[in-house]
Amino acid sequence: MQNNFITKISQNLRIIILILIILNLFLAKSIYLILFITTLTFIFFIITDKKTNLCVNILKKIIILLLIFLVGYIIVLRYYNLNFVILLLYKLAITIILIEIFLFNTSFNELHNGLYTVFLPLKRFNVDVEQMSFNVTLVIYFFEFFYESREKIINAQVTRGKKTISLINFIFPCIICSINELEKLQENLKIKFYKLNRKSADLRSKAILILFLLFFVICVFKEVIL
Repeated sequence: MQNNFITKISQNLRIIILILIILNLFLAKSIYLILFITTLTFIFFIITDKKTNLCVNILKKIIILLLIFLVGYIIVLRYYNLNFVILLLYKLAITIILIEIFLFNTSFNELHNGLYTVFLPLKRFNVDVEQMSFNVTLVIYFFEFFYESREKIINAQVTRGKKTISLINFIFPCIICSINELEKLQENLKIKFYKLNRKSADLRSKAILILFLLFFVICVFKEVIL
């Protein structure tokens, strides 16, 4: 696990802070606010350990984002204003960087704990928050397994001498591989008698959360209400 400013924030508040920053980014209309969040992201990256691994992950995911965006542009986005498309792409790229920084090397329990805190208000409506956050965590891990299996499938197909890989020969093996990995994860959790480990946030983490909440409220007031 990294030893830096971000990982010292209590795990059940880290995801809330991440969501607040991303919401601020997508609500932002002012170029100055977008630049401020970009600078904040850059500072988070600078103070993060294991920059090489993090940088590789970010670059790979941004390349995939560009490819998806290219297909989306050809099909739908070409009807939109080019400035809007570029800005949306930029915000999505910053979002990927923020998610990688905040969730890099995050354990299953930490992610589950953070999502539990996010969904906690739904408990008033008799929603099983623990099960709901557990299922969402599994879905997130499914996409992570899908991303990881992508390289394995490509390498396996290339080893067999296939220079071009069809979409069917790529997507379905990735899905099957991801489901198998997810089943292994669930089996390991059962063997270890997995239970959500809820911890109360420390004072410093609460203070950081309050700062980001104030920042979010100010941004909403400035960008949406005014």
